[in-house]
Amino acid sequence: LILTRAGLAFDVAALRRLVFVVARLAVLPCLAEAIVVFALAMLLLDFPPIWAAMLGFVVSPISPAVVVPGLLSLQERGYGTTTGIPTMVVAAAPLDDVLSIAGFGIFLGLAHGGGEGSGGASWFDFAKAPLELVLGV
Repeated sequence: LILTRAGLAFDVAALRRLVFVVARLAVLPCLAEAIVVFALAMLLLDFPPIWAAMLGFVVSPISPAVVVPGLLSLQERGYGTTTGIPTMVVAAAPLDDVLSIAGFGIFLGLAHGGGEGSGGASWFDFAKAPLELVLGV
């Protein structure tokens, strides 16, 4: 319901103008937070690298349920509408979540990959990661 409301409030012209900014706003903070949590989980909690990466992608996503209503309220009051900031942030929030889900799924596949009894990830597990991101499977 929240994302539907956000989609109805999009400024399409601003979204087209800021498409690369939206991509950076979705990808860079998510990856930065995942990397920091990854490093801290390995150093402080003594997690194996793959499990630390999964924890990083669990912690990194932002909640559109928190961000979107506040930005829509600001947009209704006219704040940031000339620069397209509300549209940019509202479009980046779900993309951030998708990246977090994809990252978690990739590292979960690596943690449990490798087939029966092989004890590790195979070349196919590494090769299918980009396919999962592109195809969304």
